[in-house]
Amino acid sequence: MNNLIEIFASLAECSIIVRLCNGFLGFKNEKLKWLKTIVLYIVLALVDIFLCSLEGFENISIFIVLLIVFVYSYIFLNGKLLEKAFVAIIPTVTELPINLAVMGIFSAVADNDRTAVLPCGTLRIPVLFFSKALFFFACEILIRIRKKQSSSLTGFQWIIQLSCFLISFLISTLLWNLSRGQVESSPYFLIIFLLIAVLNVLLYILMNKMQRDNVTKEEYALLRANLKAQEKFAVEARERYTEMKMLRHDVKHYLSATAELISDGNPEKAKSYIESVINEKINPTVVGVNTGSTVIDAVINRRLEVCAEKDIEMKCLIDTQFVSENDVDVSILLSNLLDNAIEGCSNTELPQIELIVKKKKSLTYITVKNSIASSVLDENPSLKTSKNDKSAHGYGIRSIKNIVEKYNGSVDFLEDNGFFITEIWLELEK
Repeated sequence: MNNLIEIFASLAECSIIVRLCNGFLGFKNEKLKWLKTIVLYIVLALVDIFLCSLEGFENISIFIVLLIVFVYSYIFLNGKLLEKAFVAIIPTVTELPINLAVMGIFSAVADNDRTAVLPCGTLRIPVLFFSKALFFFACEILIRIRKKQSSSLTGFQWIIQLSCFLISFLISTLLWNLSRGQVESSPYFLIIFLLIAVLNVLLYILMNKMQRDNVTKEEYALLRANLKAQEKFAVEARERYTEMKMLRHDVKHYLSATAELISDGNPEKAKSYIESVINEKINPTVVGVNTGSTVIDAVINRRLEVCAEKDIEMKCLIDTQFVSENDVDVSILLSNLLDNAIEGCSNTELPQIELIVKKKKSLTYITVKNSIASSVLDENPSLKTSKNDKSAHGYGIRSIKNIVEKYNGSVDFLEDNGFFITEIWLELEK
């Protein structure tokens, strides 16, 4: 009977561990997830029941369970490598303080009779029930915290968290060994076990709160950068509008002067005058684009002018029209892409930029190519800003990724034949 009770407790423990893994990280692929879950449960049950029953293998089984959970998480579940290591360690560092605390409480109830809480003891059943119940609730709390948080911890934060859990595990083990020979001090050891468990939970909550605050600050910085970009668009559009008004005003004088020359019988002078106006007043190297959006037109045409001023060859192939519902986001996207391309090719012998915008079914395809002097991805694979003021710069790539995510798209950065290439797919039409 006692053996059956221990087996049922082990099976319950295995089910909680499986629930923690799947609930905390989630599957990479939902296909056959039930089969993956059953296989993990059976393997854990075999290790926990049979290996633990062998003399001398109790401690080894802990590390085997840890390894099994980590391998399972690595192959089938989402998350970073440190997150998967964290999930593998949680059962050990969480269950041990809970078991020690529950055993200490019931041992105190039995007048410090430790044999009552051990296997075959009179209080073994309530000890197992309460310890597994508390372990289940602790895992559920961690799963809920994980689902509510908007982002995962950074690698450095995970290292701190894992280190604290491991240190807590070692401290709890040492204290348990010390408490065996000091019956009169068992209440104090019980309080220490509970405080260690609470401290680990509070540390995890604090780490997540810090990370959410960091994400909020970054989102605010991105929003501020986007607002600055919109202000820049407004200035550029206003400048182009002023130029058009001036050109419209001057055209009247040019036409009047041309008409007078023709009336006076000087067609050759009229022709020469028109040619001089075209060469001096109208830049023939800059050809404007028409995308259906005045905001996007202003962004691209302004970059065409900048390229002409810097002797950068820029080609545009646009065979789609944009709608007003998303032209601000697209204009910010194109502004960041083209500004990065202009900066990236400025130091090359033959600076070139190519912009392609196509419509493929319900998706919009955008690619920007620029010539490079050396490999960007080899020298700067994370594409971090090279400017000195990191707080004011470096949001271009993040802004691009943010807009791509908003429109359920994808972005790839690659290199080919001396060109840095950014390929983007966007779902602009619902």
